[in-house]
Amino acid sequence: MPVKDAQTERLIIETAMRIFFVEGNIHAKTQTIADAAGVNRGLLYYYFKKREQLLQVVFKEALSVIDMRMRELFFRSNMSFREKIGQFVEFFIDNNLKYPYLEMFLITEVNSGAHNVLKPASEEVKFLLVNIEKELKEEIKMGNIPDMSAQQFMANVISLCAYPIISKPLLKEMMIMDEHKYQIFIKERKQLVLKVLFRN
Repeated sequence: MPVKDAQTERLIIETAMRIFFVEGNIHAKTQTIADAAGVNRGLLYYYFKKREQLLQVVFKEALSVIDMRMRELFFRSNMSFREKIGQFVEFFIDNNLKYPYLEMFLITEVNSGAHNVLKPASEEVKFLLVNIEKELKEEIKMGNIPDMSAQQFMANVISLCAYPIISKPLLKEMMIMDEHKYQIFIKERKQLVLKVLFRN
């Protein structure tokens, strides 16, 4: 049995991430990924026994960047709650621009019954909810945010950030925006989200 090569494994992972999250080929078969990586399908299966295993690896890798940033902001940061959310919004939007089909990929996989793919994301959201709850209650008490649960607040944050990217083709068509205007729209969005979330 040949020894696994870290560079080949890395190539397969990066190719899969590009196909799934950047190009939006959500239903790509292992043969498509193997061809794009320049390896045969047998070699791909040597590194990843099932498509689901590869999915878990690439999704976990995409989430690891989000996880690291969240922990920096909400666990080790001395910024105000508004500043933390502002930094998170900017990062979340930028990351979704880098991987524009990541959210759609997650929704599609879960709807198809692949709930195991959701596990890493659930753990990240659970961590986030626990760590913002105390500060959120303080902001609500001061009147800076309407009374709501941490779940409702984060649903607002995520939907306000993710929807304009998930629906990019629709928005550009309906609002008559070219790519340049869309990029300006997204840049403005980073500031607008905070104005929607916070009263002050």
